[in-house]
Amino acid sequence: MNLITSDEQLRMLIPHVFATVEGEPTLFEILYPFLETAGDWAIQNFISEEVFPQLTETEVAPLTKLVAYHAYMSAVPSLDLVLTPNGFGIVSNTNVVPASKERIERLLASLESERDRNIEQLIIRLSNRSDWRQTQQGKYFASTLFPFLSLCHRLAIREHLWDSYQKLHERLIKIESVLAETYFSHEQMTVFRNLVIIQSRSAKPLEEQVIRTLQSLEMMLVSDMQVHPQSFYDLVNIIREHEEVFPAWHGSSVSELYTPKVFENKKKSSAYWF
Repeated sequence: MNLITSDEQLRMLIPHVFATVEGEPTLFEILYPFLETAGDWAIQNFISEEVFPQLTETEVAPLTKLVAYHAYMSAVPSLDLVLTPNGFGIVSNTNVVPASKERIERLLASLESERDRNIEQLIIRLSNRSDWRQTQQGKYFASTLFPFLSLCHRLAIREHLWDSYQKLHERLIKIESVLAETYFSHEQMTVFRNLVIIQSRSAKPLEEQVIRTLQSLEMMLVSDMQVHPQSFYDLVNIIREHEEVFPAWHGSSVSELYTPKVFENKKKSSAYWF
């Protein structure tokens, strides 16, 4: 998949590149294989082939940018190398010298930061699409209470956001599975996650309260901080007392764990309780 189809379009996304001299390959020609790979990478991780043809201009914009930055990141290590009959050499002349290692690292960090920022924007814009939420990619982001890369900012992570998000996501899956089976039920957690990813303004105040508190507690757990079980029991009590707001929990098997058994006297019983 190639969103970027011309040298002019690519140069609008990648600044500070010298004009191509006649007879030399264009920037687009140099990066073409990387652009193709980056497009496939974006489809696999964020879009899906089914949804891609239906994207709007506002959704295509961050997608195009993240593909350009990811392709450039992938290409940078080899851009100053040429293959000669005697092996690899560094591109250099009397006017331009190879950049230092530190400058290359800063460039890569800047490209990664811009790529990750556009990943965040893309997911936010896609989150309102019901067809996208049904794809494998959409379900990945909707599988925790933290569908956006802003999760990293909550943990004071400022670099390598996409890589960090994936690692945190894996941990949150395990954490939320335990919380669902012990306190909140898988049914109710699904409701919470759906409200979060669509950024629903129709959520009831109690739902918002429970979700915000639960997110804070999960942040403590993912940061390896201890959380007293009473914090979760307090949320369960709110849910128990408001069946009209949390019907999914009350219809789940987990609710039975919090329903006290009532003893009933019967005539054939050998003893009575008063």
